[in-house]
Amino acid sequence: MPTRIQLMLTSLISGLLLLHSYPSSLARAISNTTFMASARVAMVPTRASFVTPRSFFNWGRGAKEAETPPPPQFQYHGVEPPFPMSLVANTHLRGRELSCCYRATVDGFSATDFHRRCDFKGPCVIVGYTAGGSFRFGGFSPEGYRSTDDYYDTLDAFLFYWPPASPEVTTAAVPVVLPKVGGSGAALFDYSRGGPQFGADGLLIGPPLSAVMGVFTGPDASVGVGDLRRARSRLGLSYARREDGKESLFGDESKAELEEVLVFCSPQIASMY
Repeated sequence: MPTRIQLMLTSLISGLLLLHSYPSSLARAISNTTFMASARVAMVPTRASFVTPRSFFNWGRGAKEAETPPPPQFQYHGVEPPFPMSLVANTHLRGRELSCCYRATVDGFSATDFHRRCDFKGPCVIVGYTAGGSFRFGGFSPEGYRSTDDYYDTLDAFLFYWPPASPEVTTAAVPVVLPKVGGSGAALFDYSRGGPQFGADGLLIGPPLSAVMGVFTGPDASVGVGDLRRARSRLGLSYARREDGKESLFGDESKAELEEVLVFCSPQIASMY
């Protein structure tokens, strides 16, 4: 039978052994606890992310993802050309259908309105009417308009007018043509702040109200925009004089007030721009 001293020694040794093994037991316990927690986290179901399927028909697409609608198609005016097609028989408009791309009384008399409707339409015919419709005139621009603030050299541009004795304007009324003279230089001007201009002084419809220097129009292109109600003409230097020898398209007057300006172009050519 063990003595009391032996029992005490046995208990002491057992306690020491327990203290010695405690750190490793604690580590194992912590490790087991961490593993179980990780397992529980892994077992928690996660919410599936939803991806909107793509479709050729844009189904399921939000408003922000909707495609930008195409720009509206250019609308021409239902106005027939007031001149015979023989007027453009020797131009790129020969044999082509012509439509009215600009009507000042509808689109506005500002040069800005003119370029908004006429730029990048190709060769075009301009027809003007003085106040009261007492006089009809116009010009052909083989270059068209692009707001370049530059000029073009060509012998293909020309002016025309209907003599005052002409009957009421119809497609049968043939106008008198005034060709380019003095060489091809500076036959046409294309100012973004001005309307149609033939030569330096041959015919100006709505010229810029401020000077334009080359391709520089100043910091604010909206300043000094021309008004197509106003026109002036001086013939002889860049375009031929009238049959009666007068040096202005408007006869004895160098300036005129206009009540209408029309521009005709080929939609087929315009669609190529």
